[in-house]
Amino acid sequence: MAEQARRYPGMHRARGTGNSVWAFPAAVGKWRRSGASVYPSMHLGTAPLKIGPKRCLGVSQHAPRCRTRPAPLPCASHNALQHGRLKVRPPDAARRRQREEKLRLYRSAMAALLEKEARGELDAEALALTGAVLAANPDVGTCWNLRRRALPPDPADCPTGPGTTGAGCCAAPPRPPPAADERALCQRLLAADPRNFHAWEHRRALAAEEDPEAELAFAGELLSRDFSNFSAWHHRGRLLGGGPGGGPGGLPPPRLRAELELVHSAVFTDPHDQSAWVYLRCLLSRASPPPRILCVYVNREDATLAVTFSRPVAVGGAAPALTATLNGSALGGPWHSGEGRPRPAHTWLCDLPPELAPPTSRPRLHFRVTWEPDPAHREVTLLPDENEAWWQEPIRARELFWPEVGVAEAGVLQAQAETCRELLELEPRSRGCLLTLVLLLSALDPLAHEDETRRCLRDLQEADPLRRGFVADVASRAAAAVGVLRAEAGPGGALRLRLPGKALTSLPLLEHAALVTHLDVAGNRLGGLPPALGGLQRLQVLDASHNEVTTLRGLPPLPRLRELRLDGNPISHASALAPLAACPRLAHLRLAETPLAAAPEAAAHLAQLLPRTAVALA
Repeated sequence: MAEQARRYPGMHRARGTGNSVWAFPAAVGKWRRSGASVYPSMHLGTAPLKIGPKRCLGVSQHAPRCRTRPAPLPCASHNALQHGRLKVRPPDAARRRQREEKLRLYRSAMAALLEKEARGELDAEALALTGAVLAANPDVGTCWNLRRRALPPDPADCPTGPGTTGAGCCAAPPRPPPAADERALCQRLLAADPRNFHAWEHRRALAAEEDPEAELAFAGELLSRDFSNFSAWHHRGRLLGGGPGGGPGGLPPPRLRAELELVHSAVFTDPHDQSAWVYLRCLLSRASPPPRILCVYVNREDATLAVTFSRPVAVGGAAPALTATLNGSALGGPWHSGEGRPRPAHTWLCDLPPELAPPTSRPRLHFRVTWEPDPAHREVTLLPDENEAWWQEPIRARELFWPEVGVAEAGVLQAQAETCRELLELEPRSRGCLLTLVLLLSALDPLAHEDETRRCLRDLQEADPLRRGFVADVASRAAAAVGVLRAEAGPGGALRLRLPGKALTSLPLLEHAALVTHLDVAGNRLGGLPPALGGLQRLQVLDASHNEVTTLRGLPPLPRLRELRLDGNPISHASALAPLAACPRLAHLRLAETPLAAAPEAAAHLAQLLPRTAVALA
């Protein structure tokens, strides 16, 4: 400490703090080190900062000597410095009584409001009570809901009053305000807290039939003060999202250009703020496309009809009807999920009449599948010399990774990608910019931009270590999209999907791989085999070696699977492989380099569990 005092003459020992804590002057003059560089003036607050054994100023002990020696700033007369901390005097008795009285009035007004709501008396007095409560606490969601219910449906029927917009706390109940006063109330509360979600929702409910330009101007005014106001961005997006548009993204081209310029101003002002990036992605998006049929597959030997959708759907009960006809007659069999679970799924299966399976007969079979929300129907014909037939929609490359993209013009997406590249040259660790660029590149051409997308995802994982799992799932979807587009067709109708060594943490987009026969996901980070594999009714060979699979629980039956490789996975119990007993054609199973392979009785347990399967433990 003596050395510190010698190096920093402005230091003084804090009074009553012992020998180990030193105070530093609050105002420090210019620093100068050898050479021409001069550090700007530093203002460290109004109270002395302490230097102790576990706390420092962030200034090196070898920092240059201070040019001036300002005197320590005195503490305020009503504060005291104890144990190196500034102790603020507690409120006096008068202030405490004032707070208690305000709390009493708030509670009584809230109780009276709830009593009137229980009696169904949402009148002018109830409206005044809501204004009084919101003036004291603007975060009471119940009060906002009751206020909307108490407002007359016709704004012309709203009499005015001085106390109903929350100007005073718990004043006497006068008459209710007009609709303009409701907006004034929201504006006053938003001026105090620009992110008051209840006030924003109340304003949106009032502005549902008003001029949207005025609301856009109001949101723009708040954004001009603070670009990080996510509520203002959300309000702006809600106003723009519902109207008809004549241009890309549902907006006319002039409006879209104006919004993009506003976003560019925000992201170049603060590239690390996420609100403007979220707004940009919403601006370029549309509502999620409705589910549609992607593939219809029929197999004569398995007597199964499989229908695969673009999104998980529910079938049966009150859900939209999924119907199928065979040679003009309706199939009466019930539909069951390909994932083996009673929940919405991508693939639904229907059992065919057993008399159609060979060698009983081999007639010509014509299937017609209809789903109620989609007026179009899908048809598949199975000839007598065929065992399987299918219909599949052509893959839309731009919808694999970002199906919600709503901008049809590639030039708009390309311009935004160039903007992101320019910004990354200045701020290479901007998380929102990296994620947005990944989405744009995948929407433009996932194959042509594969390397740049992978590089951006790697940088995003380093820039956002707290969301490594999310980024890993995004990278898995990007790799799966490229793999689906590069699926290889083989002899005999074989279709191979290769995804080895891609660091996959999940297996998305399997609905676009419904006809795959060989799937290679070796050398990844999969913690299990997903139930969505049940939609791959043609899957024959699955290589999931050297992953992180510990159990196959939840794996549905795979009717044509004949070879499964699980080498190098941390599988330690034979019971973890129990779902494989439901795979009727499984002939080969590899379990080398697993804890189960080293167990002394593993072979006996596996022979009992899978009597028709040849298991390789080495």
